[in-house]
Amino acid sequence: MENYRSIWTWLFRTPHRLGFADAAGVSTRYLEAGSPDKPPLLLLHGTAGSLENFCANIAPLAEHYHVFAIDMLGCGFTDKPDRDYLIPDYADHAFAFLDAMKIENSRIIGVSLGSWVGAQMAAVNPQRVEKLVMVAPAGIIKDVEEEARVAAGVKKRRMNAAEAPSWDGVKGILSRMVHNPDVLMDDLIAARLAIYSQPEMQAAMPHLLAFAGSGGDLKLDQWRAMTTPLLAVAAVYAGDMFMKNAYSIAELGPTAELLELKGCDHWAQYERADAFNAAAIAFLA
Repeated sequence: MENYRSIWTWLFRTPHRLGFADAAGVSTRYLEAGSPDKPPLLLLHGTAGSLENFCANIAPLAEHYHVFAIDMLGCGFTDKPDRDYLIPDYADHAFAFLDAMKIENSRIIGVSLGSWVGAQMAAVNPQRVEKLVMVAPAGIIKDVEEEARVAAGVKKRRMNAAEAPSWDGVKGILSRMVHNPDVLMDDLIAARLAIYSQPEMQAAMPHLLAFAGSGGDLKLDQWRAMTTPLLAVAAVYAGDMFMKNAYSIAELGPTAELLELKGCDHWAQYERADAFNAAAIAFLA
């Protein structure tokens, strides 16, 4: 088992702390690493995910940044208010977390939903978002039918997992995030299963999925007007809507760049961690 990997083996050499912050009344789980003297960097996971999605990135990023990875509104072990969460709600919660940490502006790395939230933050309050890395970008619609199909599939799989949480069900969801399922760690499955097994998760899941298919995407003119420097990450083996989104954003955004990564799917930051980390650090510098 010389190639054994777990969340802990990614982190056990890096000083870090796990805590909960009051983000405008929402108890928010976060992991903090890196020196407070370094520029802040906020990590935002994907749909119904958790901060563990960044286990392969936190240590390298913390060498250069004061890193905060959070469980977003309603996700992970963060509070789950009894109301629907749309993209502005996710963005407001992320801003509230930054406020709680006394961070005026931050760099952001977002995956899928997290990238959409980061783009929303940059669109409504650009002075608070210095740079944004978008992995498997969401928040742009070029094909309405494909967007609806993808949103429906995500809703169905996550609702099923919350209603009857099981190892195989969660493994099936996470296997869709990677090109090679062999790289998926049991730790990640166990963490997600524990999250979905919370008694309150069945009622919360419809709330945190309410954004899917409800609009809220940034319009093409908004992407063209984006002043925040963007790095759109395209998983070229995926060949899906998210890969196309990356190319579209790189083409539309006046300050946007494109990073193509092979040998990975939705979780490029995990499956191609070394290449991603190096590129992200160079872009964010």
